[in-house]
Amino acid sequence: MEPPDNTTIVDAVNMVNTGDVKMGYLSQVHQGDALAVAESLPKGCCDLVYIDPPFFTKREHVGRGRGEAALGHKFAFMDIWAGGVEGYLEWLEPRVRAMQGVLKPRGVFLLHLDWHAVHYAKVLCDAIFGMENFQNELIWYYQTGGACKSRFSRKHDTILMYAPDGHYFNGKAVAIPRGAGAMKRARSGRGARIAVTDTHKNPDDVLVVPALNAMAVERTGYPTQKPVALLEILLKALCPPGGTVADFFCGSGTTLVAAKRLGLSYIGSDVSAAAVTMARKRLAS
Repeated sequence: MEPPDNTTIVDAVNMVNTGDVKMGYLSQVHQGDALAVAESLPKGCCDLVYIDPPFFTKREHVGRGRGEAALGHKFAFMDIWAGGVEGYLEWLEPRVRAMQGVLKPRGVFLLHLDWHAVHYAKVLCDAIFGMENFQNELIWYYQTGGACKSRFSRKHDTILMYAPDGHYFNGKAVAIPRGAGAMKRARSGRGARIAVTDTHKNPDDVLVVPALNAMAVERTGYPTQKPVALLEILLKALCPPGGTVADFFCGSGTTLVAAKRLGLSYIGSDVSAAAVTMARKRLAS
């Protein structure tokens, strides 16, 4: 049962608290500001929260939808902040705190940013979640775009991971093959001792996943769209089977699509009506 478009997320959650809560907000996409949506949800309802908010790029991002799910919409969002990075962090802080509230006691929080503001955001998240709960600085290395002549080319995003000790982690679900050289050393007795049957290893903190090219089948035209393959790695490793994933800046719905493919429940929201429409169409296809 999906609330009608003119029902706010607050009304929707209140409406189902006396009935079937799962049917009220799980595996749904809601339109609304991330703060309002997160504050409206029951405490401790999520195993994992992943967000890909504006990056503090200080520009407008524009794209045009492709395919049936796009409905011909033009997509745009502003990433320009009064007060500079301080204003950006003042906007981000209450939203992250509200998302902390929806996490289960051993839930995982992932914040996806890039060089523009990730270092400032880490200080903020250290204060919210505790420095002791900072687990990983994951690098998404995507190798796309041209080369810069005045500095090293920027070819990665950063995903900050916060979780308490004892959080869920399944490295085997995303294990990668060991190189042929490593296996040869194992068989010959040189180098690290590796069992012959141990053909895979847990991935390290650099995730090499190609960005979506202009002709990618899954590309929607939504600006800053991430590949499903990247989100599948994160969810397979960090969300327990049958768990619940939330993305409060869901955009075209990539996180939700990955969750659905993996048999996970999801909660999605975005302030943009066009983004919500696209995400719902992708999930329905």
